[in-house]
Amino acid sequence: MKQQLLVLLFLLTCTASGVVAQADKWSGTWQMSRKLPGEMAAITLELQIGAPDNGQLYPAKIKLQYGKFTGIYELLLVGKNDQQLGIGRGKYPLLETPYKLGIWLWYLNGTLDFNNAKIAVSRKWVDKFGIWMRGMEYEGDPDGDLWEHSKVALRDFLYRDSITLKKISNNPLSDSSVQRILHPEISNVYLGLNGRIMSSDSMVVMQVEDQEKYDRDTVTLLQNGKPLFSKEEVNDKNRRLNVRLDTGRNLFTFFADNLGGIPPNTGYLYMKIDNKEYNLNFSTRSNVFATFIVADIYHKPSENNNKLSSIAKGRVTTPVATIQVDTADIVLELWDAQREDGDSISLCLNGNWIATGFPVKNAPQTISARLQRGENTLLFMADNLGKIPPNTAALRIRYGLKTKTLRLSTDMRKNNEIKLILE
Repeated sequence: MKQQLLVLLFLLTCTASGVVAQADKWSGTWQMSRKLPGEMAAITLELQIGAPDNGQLYPAKIKLQYGKFTGIYELLLVGKNDQQLGIGRGKYPLLETPYKLGIWLWYLNGTLDFNNAKIAVSRKWVDKFGIWMRGMEYEGDPDGDLWEHSKVALRDFLYRDSITLKKISNNPLSDSSVQRILHPEISNVYLGLNGRIMSSDSMVVMQVEDQEKYDRDTVTLLQNGKPLFSKEEVNDKNRRLNVRLDTGRNLFTFFADNLGGIPPNTGYLYMKIDNKEYNLNFSTRSNVFATFIVADIYHKPSENNNKLSSIAKGRVTTPVATIQVDTADIVLELWDAQREDGDSISLCLNGNWIATGFPVKNAPQTISARLQRGENTLLFMADNLGKIPPNTAALRIRYGLKTKTLRLSTDMRKNNEIKLILE
């Protein structure tokens, strides 16, 4: 009986391990092989993908072989949606012999698309225009004649051939490349992931702009995998965003969805964090023709938030409304419906300060928030009284296709509170 129990426990452990190993469909080794007409050797492409970091960043390695050529490269893949991974522009060579491919690996920019247990490369630029890259001279052969045939075959493969890979192993990439790819401060190699930015503020101001005014550049922005906007054309109608940071790590992935009317895509994302300015710019040399750029922002609430909570508890809280909502993601629009007089407020959702020192202006400004199931408490506290007491604001709550507009009136003794019920 004891032996049977041990066997059963072993089988259950193996089953559980198998479930964990296959929990992420991308991680593992993928491979394809293609023999060219009239050729003895085949071009073999192997892609090893590691387990995702923060659910979004996938360290990966490419091994490319053809005849006597072998190339091994580190790269970063980033989740765009459930069926796509963005392919990083940078491919750092660990090994290339007997010649180097140089920038020809740019041809593999775009996405990996998952379908029927296979992944296919969808190049971002092939449907728009062609770039015929030169170069790649063999170090001991300036004319390149010795490897000309091999180079042409690989260039054609990378540039235009259909690439579809099948999974041959579920074991994720787990060697030293993983840490180098995920931590650029260690390797000093840029693969699309920028160094970490620390933020004490809970809100980040963001603005999408275009270096070219305007050529139909289309971009997508994700925060920890959640779309803030998707496939939006950059134009003068884009609004400035006030984005609430999650406590801890926040990965903002900025995708170039196309090349626009005048290639390349020249969109950029302006960010203001703790009164410092940052840009994710597809026009810079290291990002031109890139599929994505990633900002890594770590939010650690400051001690000031504890002080705000103490101040709020010392004031009377007046209920304003109780609202039934049908979606967890809501948008708050705040403005001064009368005279803009310097009012600013702080907002607390379920005990967490989602905005502090937020200015109330005549033009509506937005704050995104995510609700929990059941009852949610949204507290509004005045930071000052402005030039004309009390501190007043108009608030519009957008939830799904519905809206609710309310009037707020707070002072240095009184808070306003709204209950939001998510069933």
